[in-house]
Amino acid sequence: MEFKSFAKINIGLRIIGKRSDGFHNIETLFQQIDVHDVLDIEPTRDGQIQLKTNRGDCPADSSNLAYRAAERLKSLVGDASLGCRMSLSKNIPIGAGLGGGSSNAAVTLTALNRLWRCALSGQELSACAAGLGSDVPFFLRSGLALGTGKGDILTAVPEKLDFFGLLVYPHVHISTAWVYSQFNLSLTKKKKMVKLIDFIAKISEQHLWKKELENDLTEVVFARYPEFRDIPEKLYQAGAFYAQMSGSGSAFFGLFAAHSQAERAEQFFRSRYQTIHFKPIN
Repeated sequence: MEFKSFAKINIGLRIIGKRSDGFHNIETLFQQIDVHDVLDIEPTRDGQIQLKTNRGDCPADSSNLAYRAAERLKSLVGDASLGCRMSLSKNIPIGAGLGGGSSNAAVTLTALNRLWRCALSGQELSACAAGLGSDVPFFLRSGLALGTGKGDILTAVPEKLDFFGLLVYPHVHISTAWVYSQFNLSLTKKKKMVKLIDFIAKISEQHLWKKELENDLTEVVFARYPEFRDIPEKLYQAGAFYAQMSGSGSAFFGLFAAHSQAERAEQFFRSRYQTIHFKPIN
């Protein structure tokens, strides 16, 4: 049975502080978008978990989050006979800050909970998802949500965003762990930052986004890849009302009021970077 596994973008990302467990407390707005991978999952009773992928740079073993999700759910249920054959077709760029691996894990949990007839509650699935990664719980839902804590504490945002988006992927795989390890919290404390929970009340005022929404992790990535600074600048030149890096990178996105603007922006990048048009999922 086929399942779509959707990507996300981060509309603003603030680092609040370092946690005792080594992670960071953050504040971000997750928005699901219609760019997606496809997972084909067949349940079995042979106790074997098998995964095939369509890309050489996408692992098919326990280093893959979808594989680990199946293992974790099987262990939680405690039935050694449970197995599955999974085929993953990747379309979401890897190592891009778009949550492809986390989305794959969430879809695997949801699908196998149904196909294996585990009957886990939504709360139990969320707890299982949080053990796989900080943003995996978001992908158990859809639409727009405020993420706090490690990104795993979610508050649904009822606002339905409407825009035409363009992803710009520079073909660079960036490690999330590396970006956070390089981040200097003292620099953000010098800036007066808008709290995203307060910004939600005026999220429909798109002219405020550029002024008030930042991604604290961009300066880490720009220091390593200074050529990326041109990407949001060119997106704004093409008419974006907001342009930013998603998550820990390396993908950037521009949000436009008109599809023609997104198409015009694509002309800047198509010869050098991968570009993907998208819409929000509400």
